[in-house]
Amino acid sequence: MPAPLQSLRQYLKVVDAVLEVADARLPVSSRYPDLEKLIGFRARVVVLTRADLADPAATACWLEKLRAGGTRAVAMNARTGSGDRLLYQYLKAIAKAKREARARRGLGEAPLRVMALGIPNVGKSSVLNRLAGRGAARTGNRPGITRGPQWIRIKDNLELLDTPGVLWPRWREPRTALWLGALGCAPEESVPVVGIACLVGEFLLREAPGTLAARYGIQEQGDATDILAAIGRARGFLLPGGVVDQEKTARALVNDFREGRLGRFTLERP
Repeated sequence: MPAPLQSLRQYLKVVDAVLEVADARLPVSSRYPDLEKLIGFRARVVVLTRADLADPAATACWLEKLRAGGTRAVAMNARTGSGDRLLYQYLKAIAKAKREARARRGLGEAPLRVMALGIPNVGKSSVLNRLAGRGAARTGNRPGITRGPQWIRIKDNLELLDTPGVLWPRWREPRTALWLGALGCAPEESVPVVGIACLVGEFLLREAPGTLAARYGIQEQGDATDILAAIGRARGFLLPGGVVDQEKTARALVNDFREGRLGRFTLERP
């Protein structure tokens, strides 16, 4: 277990529940492996963010699978608030269970304290801001926005702890690292953007033929490297001598994919 994740143990001692935030497009690889061992007996809610960018049918299947296994799960679009109500219902149910448990021990009421966990740039702070109804947690489209743990007090006797995103050791496995990079969840300097773009190109050629042709006005011929070169020429991303600027082209493709301009896709299936 990485040292930063180990440090979260001290905060688990003072919270009642955990919000495990993951990207709906990558619902396995954007979650911590073996998190249940870390959180122990505490209640957990899995929040799948950016549901508006994922395949809705796949998201529904993932929610069904998680719930069938006894896990509270909700899909959210932090920009529109979709999923807010169900998340509140889950938290209220957990708070009620805490009140009843304290009453049985002859103790008075205490706020429900919840910790948000997730890898970098997975949307934790945006989820917390939806709950808080204000910009209490900093947000941004790059890893590392949350620099340190911060408590956020919101209504209904609820306190939320936002924590910095942490990647687990195995995230550097090549394919996992590239997909995390495609979603903006891995440090840019750690994952080659051309490699990410080639993986995205391969995925779209296989899963959504015609998408690249429609977006960039190219012929979908050859492999991902050929496609990248065709996009570069179509967009005029050329270096002196007419050579395609691979990195600039790759960034354009990855950004289009990341922002949903190429469609709604889920990269891992139940």
